[in-house]
Amino acid sequence: MKYDFLALSLLCSIPGAIVFATRRDLRRVVLVTAACSLPFAVTERFFYGDYWRPTFLFDLVHVLGFGIEDVLQVTATAAYTTTAYPFVFRRGLEPVPGEPSGAADVARRAAGLVAVMLGVALALYGALRLPMIHASFFAMTFAAAIMLVRRRDLVVPSLLGAGVSSATYAIVCLVYAWLLPGVFERVWIADRLLVGKQYVLGIPLEELLYALTCGVAAQAFYPFVTRTRFAPLRLS
Repeated sequence: MKYDFLALSLLCSIPGAIVFATRRDLRRVVLVTAACSLPFAVTERFFYGDYWRPTFLFDLVHVLGFGIEDVLQVTATAAYTTTAYPFVFRRGLEPVPGEPSGAADVARRAAGLVAVMLGVALALYGALRLPMIHASFFAMTFAAAIMLVRRRDLVVPSLLGAGVSSATYAIVCLVYAWLLPGVFERVWIADRLLVGKQYVLGIPLEELLYALTCGVAAQAFYPFVTRTRFAPLRLS
């Protein structure tokens, strides 16, 4: 298939679409976090040619520095990584007593966390010359630490959610490799896989580490910025 990145983006959209279709109470989580993920789409310029070389619709990566696929990918990833824990473990969200949160406060906290992740990743990329894929591990771990130190109640949900979302992404990658045999060898740049150049079930280890660190940070993101907490799901 010519458009390998589009195929991966569409596959990644399936888990979030299932959550959106079956859990009405999580639709706001999906929409809010998808919107917050959009700034990460423009970071493709730091990955393309350094970490991988996928084919883009309309060759937009050489025009804008990112493509339609990046927008699909980041929003799809946000959809399932932020809802993995409540979806699988049948949890809902409720306000934290005594901590009202208005729209301005939510926007401020969300923008701050996004800025922290982008800032740390770009600093490591620029100052230490780390490949952006590896800089992103540290950036997301740092953001997760900020949230989990301040909200200890989110530690277990974030770890469990990260496990679920990592397993979900691994399944997506296995289906992707089955549909496009050899895609990881053709599109990913082996010399830039610095984590021992290891593959797990044919998937670059970097991809799984990205899913894990993203999962920890993403699962804590919405309840942290909205000052909500997970609670047993109330069936109506």
